[in-house]
Amino acid sequence: MLNVIATLTVKPECTDDFEAAVATARAAFLADEGCLRYDLQRVAKSEGDYVFIEAYDSKDALRRHGAMDEFAAMGQATKTFVTGPPVVTVMTPVGDQVDLAG
Repeated sequence: MLNVIATLTVKPECTDDFEAAVATARAAFLADEGCLRYDLQRVAKSEGDYVFIEAYDSKDALRRHGAMDEFAAMGQATKTFVTGPPVVTVMTPVGDQVDLAG
């Protein structure tokens, strides 16, 4: 299993459009085999700082996610909304973990 956190900043005047673009792509991401979680969170007390929280059952699932047409389309649709590239951290679980699927 792999967990991913991606942080980025969206221009304050673009947050509604950004959130709509992510919502459009999210269903396809979650329908892809191996994608266990794909959630967008806004940082508290921030107008434009966001965090994607993602989980995949394998490296192959994460690679598939990055190769999806919907991923490319979301990136294209949101490229003018963000202030720079995301900061992506890929993590592997250590020790006992909470089962979020249950």
